[in-house]
Amino acid sequence: EDVLICSATASGKTEAACAPLVENYIDINGPWTILYISPTRALVNDLYERLDMPLRRLSLSVIRRTGDHATRLDRIPHVLITTPESFDSILCRGKLEGSTFGHVLSRVQAIVLDEIHLLHGSPRGEQVRWLLERLKRLKSQAARENWCRNTKIQIIGLSATVSEPENVIASFMPKGKIVNVPGKREIQIVDNEIISVEKMLKRYIDSLDKPEKILVFSRSRKRVDVLTCKVRSLLNGLEYVVTEHHGSLDKRVRKDAEEAIKEHQKIVVFATSTLELGIDIGDIDLIVLDEPAPDIPSLLQRIGRGNRRTNITKVLLCAENKTDEILQRAMIYAAINGWILKDYGPNFGVAMQQIASYIFQSPKRTRGRKSIEGFIRACINDDLNSKQIIDNMKQSGELIENEAGIRLGEHWLNMTSHGGIHSNIESTTGYSVIDEMSGEKIATGVSFAEGRGLKTGGQFLQICRFNDLNIEVKRVNNENLAQGQWNYAGKKNFNDSSQAFSMRKYLELDEDQWPVILDNGRLYVFHLGGGIRQTIVEALAKTNFIDMDTIKSNHFYFSFPSRSTEKPPWLAEKRTANLELLINSEVEWFENKLCRPLANKKLPHNIRVYEIKKWLKLDKELYNIFHCKFTAGNHKCTGILKKFI
Repeated sequence: EDVLICSATASGKTEAACAPLVENYIDINGPWTILYISPTRALVNDLYERLDMPLRRLSLSVIRRTGDHATRLDRIPHVLITTPESFDSILCRGKLEGSTFGHVLSRVQAIVLDEIHLLHGSPRGEQVRWLLERLKRLKSQAARENWCRNTKIQIIGLSATVSEPENVIASFMPKGKIVNVPGKREIQIVDNEIISVEKMLKRYIDSLDKPEKILVFSRSRKRVDVLTCKVRSLLNGLEYVVTEHHGSLDKRVRKDAEEAIKEHQKIVVFATSTLELGIDIGDIDLIVLDEPAPDIPSLLQRIGRGNRRTNITKVLLCAENKTDEILQRAMIYAAINGWILKDYGPNFGVAMQQIASYIFQSPKRTRGRKSIEGFIRACINDDLNSKQIIDNMKQSGELIENEAGIRLGEHWLNMTSHGGIHSNIESTTGYSVIDEMSGEKIATGVSFAEGRGLKTGGQFLQICRFNDLNIEVKRVNNENLAQGQWNYAGKKNFNDSSQAFSMRKYLELDEDQWPVILDNGRLYVFHLGGGIRQTIVEALAKTNFIDMDTIKSNHFYFSFPSRSTEKPPWLAEKRTANLELLINSEVEWFENKLCRPLANKKLPHNIRVYEIKKWLKLDKELYNIFHCKFTAGNHKCTGILKKFI
């Protein structure tokens, strides 16, 4: 049966899936495959190292396939571990020439979707959903061609605890069952005071009577770079190794950091989300949260990296300001009480990439319109007239149709040369940082403004020259020689509802209670509904012709000029039709507010509108807005909320 296993981090989900699956298939006469899909290359490497030895003892083959490990697929492996992008590539390029099995995936018996809660609701998660449909179609062909005996594929999802597992089930395995494993590890806050990470680390390490491995999570790559240099200087003389790990660092630099964590007993590692997942870095003694995590699932992943061999995880909370201090307390309170929330919705921008890849998968590099329309209908609600996507792609030249069928236009043909056709990860531009002496790459995606240098890879780097898209640097010991204004290229991130939801729970507010504070002629209304509610409130102001220059808003509150604490008419009158008209006429404004992918702009208008409505949860949110009560005066949370203004 298809199953979603929900269990705490570090509770053994990989073994719980792999051991019985292997036992199921080990006596099958002939080739068989367990396909293991994992979110990151690093996690694929970690899983490969964990599973390789026990599988080899059983005389079973295991292959990893990623952009870093392009292992040749000339035979059917027993276990194939890969990422969504490489799964896409294997579907297109996995034909076995001269073999009776036709395709390397023709004998897939089961799929394990690892850390599926992290993919759900994202473009990469949507890609996996379409890829599963493509694999089912491949299996049907394999049965017709006698490459395999049946079309059955068992799907096992592995997830940390999620608030609505039925939504994950609906996306990836509609007939699946949920196995919810109770129990969680105790979270131990080792210091009730919340101060800056530099001061906290120095104080904590000075108090230790034995070495510890410490992992510090920050939200941005730039902050990881800066803190690594600062704390290395601060801990000088205490014999602690200080290093860093984030996605813009070169693979070699990240690997060195991973090995350092395993080797050294006295080490501090600064990281972004790259170390949230189950990369084998040994047992971590302490998790430090430098800033509030972006959402509760991410917070639980970070906490789960510590003390994996015990039932207690030790955590230090840090903050640079009062707002972050309150948020840290609120989010850890939500995590301890198991209050988990994650915003999700459709990601139809993936459709164009999947249509292109599906055509490329065909040996003739062309497919009939009916075949493509059937594929789209299987993945998108047919009421949306989703076949319009094909016509849009034809009009833009991405697809070409004639009597032979539909084939790829120049744009997608160019993407096939470097594997871009298999990915939905939006690319970012920027400089690569190169050591001028060794020629080794240190980091990528750097956006430079001005100055003599920069700090990345835990080093003070002085700029020697710019060479095309490379910044050639040399390492220096003097921080003054590395001064400069720079950052990493990237896209704006959507403000999930998790932080605001945690604040509401922490302040013990009901959903209909919206605290208000009148301050210097402005009314601050704490909606505490995240980026989605912020967007709807701004949209309601637009439909009521409110001067948008007078409205200030974020994912916690909005404010406007007022002498009263009364609820204004534009928030008390339910005008759903007006809001829907605004979405139709200004869909791009909503897409920008919700940080939807750039690919969405190429979708048919009706599908763009439908996606926005689903993300906004209009019925539920409008009900909450129109039935909320403004609460003012000596409310117990007023003093706390004033710190957000």
